[in-house]
Amino acid sequence: MKKVYSFKKEILFKNNIYEILSMAIDKQINLDDHAIKGQFKINGEYLIKENEQDEFNIELPYLNYIEDNYEVSKAKADIDDFYYEVKDNNRLILNIDIVIDGLEEIDIPEEKIVKEENNSEKRFLDIVEDVEAKGELIDDDGGDFTIKEDMPAMNEVITEDTKSEARKDNNFITYRICIVRDEDTIESIMSKYNVSMETLKEYNIINELKNGDKLIIPYERD
Repeated sequence: MKKVYSFKKEILFKNNIYEILSMAIDKQINLDDHAIKGQFKINGEYLIKENEQDEFNIELPYLNYIEDNYEVSKAKADIDDFYYEVKDNNRLILNIDIVIDGLEEIDIPEEKIVKEENNSEKRFLDIVEDVEAKGELIDDDGGDFTIKEDMPAMNEVITEDTKSEARKDNNFITYRICIVRDEDTIESIMSKYNVSMETLKEYNIINELKNGDKLIIPYERD
């Protein structure tokens, strides 16, 4: 079975965001027992104004914890969905859904539930302290933007067993966001990004394309 954990960050840009031109996300997420930890690297280009362009590179640390009533020895972490919105012309809201696939639910005797919950919280806090000591959770507030919001709360699950069964043997670790333009077609996007229709459908709902639509384009780096 699988679970999906939601991760949201607000990036406050010092410059005006006139338009996002491109965006890619690279995940470096690992499972350490029941801990999900690592970081996302997001880069892209945007217009400050109609004829002035700039780039951004953002590193977002991530830490969460899988409940103890799941066996995680065969589990794998991947990106299930990635989307964004721009607010107030300078706030980039990033939403990343992390799917943990290969989980096996196990029974925990009722008398152990409270003890397990206490132990889980303690282990989670211990992991946080260990990661903080290594400097892995320091938000970057320099450059052209400031990272807002705290890391997600423990066990912030948004859905369970509702996502597609696709991508079981997937090695993709980087995802581009294709912003559809008036002249784009499915065929031209497939050709431009060297991606198959099958892969596009695994990551997107392909109906009628409209200007401004955003498609997730996975690719495997060498």
